Amino acid sequence: MRGTDVIAPNPNESLEDLAGKEEALKRHYMAPAVDHLLDNPRPLILPRDTTPWHKQFRVLLRRSLKETWRKRNATYVLLAQTVIMAILIGTVFLRIGTSQSSVTRRQPVLFFTVINQGMFGALIVINSFPSERMLSLRERAAGTYHVSAYFLAKITAETVSQLPAPILFSCVVYFLVGFQAVASKFFIFMAFMVLCSLSATSLALAVSAIARTTDMAVTVLPMALEVCRLFGGFFLSPANIPNYFKWLNALSYVQYTYVGISLNELHGLELYCTPSQLNPKTGQCPTTAGEQTIKALGLDYISIGGCAGVLIGYILFCRVVAYLGVRYIKY
Repeated sequence: MRGTDVIAPNPNESLEDLAGKEEALKRHYMAPAVDHLLDNPRPLILPRDTTPWHKQFRVLLRRSLKETWRKRNATYVLLAQTVIMAILIGTVFLRIGTSQSSVTRRQPVLFFTVINQGMFGALIVINSFPSERMLSLRERAAGTYHVSAYFLAKITAETVSQLPAPILFSCVVYFLVGFQAVASKFFIFMAFMVLCSLSATSLALAVSAIARTTDMAVTVLPMALEVCRLFGGFFLSPANIPNYFKWLNALSYVQYTYVGISLNELHGLELYCTPSQLNPKTGQCPTTAGEQTIKALGLDYISIGGCAGVLIGYILFCRVVAYLGVRYIKY
C-alpha cells in the first residue's frame, strides 16, 4: 500500500479485514514533529519525563518569541509612544542649562523620565499569563513540560521585546534636556531607565500571574503603580517620609530610580549665577554645586550602586512572586 492511498469504507468487510487495514495505516503514519506544533494552538506534544529541560526551554522560547512577533504591532506602538513622550519631555525642559533657574527644573524632569518608563510596557504584559492560563494548565496537566521552563521562556521573550523602549527613550531625552555631557553619566542614566522599565514590567508580570483574569489584573496594577509613584521621592523627599510609611516607601522602584539618576546628574554639577540671581544680602550665589541639592533633598542616604542593587533585587523578587503564582495558582 502506498502512503497516499485512500481506504474506502465497505459495510461488508469483516472485523479481521478492518484490523488488517488499521495495522497498515499505522505502518505508514508519521507522528507530527514538535516544531510543526509551534504554530498550532493545540497543546504541545513534548513528554516532560523524556525531554531534557533545555530542549523544553528552547521549544517554549521559540513559541513565545513567535507569539511576541505576532503582536509586534503593540511593540511598534510602544516605541512610537516612547519617542513621542521623550520629545515632549525633552522640548518642555529643552536645554535647562546650569543657571540658578535650572535648579528648580532639573528635579521635575528627572522624575518625569522615571514615571514614564515602564508604564506602557506594563500595560502590554499585564495580559501575559491570564491569556494563556487555560492552555498552560492543560499542557501541564498532560505532563508536557516543567513550569520553570515555561516561565523562563515566557519572561525571556517579554524582556527582549521590552528592552528597546528605554534605550531609545534615553537617547532622545538625555540630549534634548541637556543633562551633563559625560559619556559615563549617559550610560548610567540609560542603565537606570532599563532597570526602571524592567521593574515596572516585573511588577506587572507578578500581578498578571497572581490575578486569575485580565479584568482583575488591570484593576490591581494601576493602584500598585500609583503607590510607587506617590512614594517616588519627588512629592515627598525620603528624609520627610513619616515613620509609619517607611516600609511602603522602601517598596517603590520609582524612588530608587529617581534617587539613582538624581545622584548621577547632580554629582559634579557646577552651577553659575547671573548678577540678578546673587543673594542681595551676602552677594553670593545661592547654589553653586549639585551636591548642595543632594543634601537639601536628603538624597545622600544611599549610593548610585545601592540604588541599582535594590532595583535588581526588586526585579528578581517580583519575578519569583510571578513564578510562584504560575506554579501554584491553578484555577
